[in-house]
Amino acid sequence: MKSVTILGVTGSIGQSALRFLRLHRDKFSLDHISVGCNAEQAVAIAREFNCQSLGVADEACDIDLPDGVKLYRGAQALCEQAAQPVDVVLGAVSGSQGLPAILAAINAGNRVALANKESLVCGGTALLERARAKGVPIIPVDSEHSAMFQCLLAGKREEVHSIILTASGGPFREHSLEQLKSATAKAALNHPNWSMGPKNSLDSATLANKGLELIETCYFFDMAPEDVTVVIHPTSIFHSAVQYCDGSVIAQLGETDMAGAIGYGLSYPDRIETGLNPLDLTALGGLDFYPYDSVRFPAVDLARRAIHLGQSGTLMFNAANEIAGQAFLDGRIGFLDIARHIETALNKGGTKFKAGLDDIVRADAEAKSWCEDWIH
Repeated sequence: MKSVTILGVTGSIGQSALRFLRLHRDKFSLDHISVGCNAEQAVAIAREFNCQSLGVADEACDIDLPDGVKLYRGAQALCEQAAQPVDVVLGAVSGSQGLPAILAAINAGNRVALANKESLVCGGTALLERARAKGVPIIPVDSEHSAMFQCLLAGKREEVHSIILTASGGPFREHSLEQLKSATAKAALNHPNWSMGPKNSLDSATLANKGLELIETCYFFDMAPEDVTVVIHPTSIFHSAVQYCDGSVIAQLGETDMAGAIGYGLSYPDRIETGLNPLDLTALGGLDFYPYDSVRFPAVDLARRAIHLGQSGTLMFNAANEIAGQAFLDGRIGFLDIARHIETALNKGGTKFKAGLDDIVRADAEAKSWCEDWIH
């Protein structure tokens, strides 16, 4: 039996992970789970899987726990649970708030299945160096990075020419610049392919998610930003690919369902059933690819600039995106203003918040406060 902790169990990644675990109750135990505050659902999950503990970020959340389940509360609940000894911790909390818990898991020696890209965007190569020092494998769970991880097993690192990172294009792929000026939050959150939370859905609409994933790709696989090509692939079947020096392109394809990447992340190095149907290539009809439009969606190019600024630049990219994205959802700024604020933040503060790994949380908070002041 492989023991598992899920941080963010009621989110879309967490729910997909539960579906996978239900298929393999003889192979996995779910020992620890965390939520923001969704008491009824969390307690039901704890009962179903006989969890050892439940973490609740909201101090005021009313929880009636089953007998034998330990409760962790407050801001440190995520970190306390991440540090519990298990075989793998699935980090599925969105945003940089998940970084301290990922660090806690690494420091405790727990293998990490990483769905929280912002942890790596903010922590940079220092996070990976800490994991290597602790002997902790980090397996990517984003569908694109899981694809890259799998494709890279086909050759040696020195044989890699470049990486292809795919993007669905989001709900506004065919919108004009004029239409984007009046884009609403409701429309931005209506992703055509994936079921995700508000932040990830909005990031897909602005292509900031591709900016974050570009940064993650460069850090995780030690790639120069110029050697990562972002292409629009509307159907999201071709998850990503690696180009080798001999001209070969090794790609990973699959259904538009996170179960594949999650299952691989939890079961690695083995492959086991995920509940997904075999891909019917004859039913696809074709695979279409297009260049992204840097005028309508400048976030990808801004991410490249952030990488060249270093870890403080990628931390600022993430901070500005989170703050500006929330301001858009709150109705305080327009859709196109999100990228403008990211650009302003990089221009005025791209090297402002340098910090060592153990000070990243403080630097992230300071960068977000600075971005919020700038938006005001």
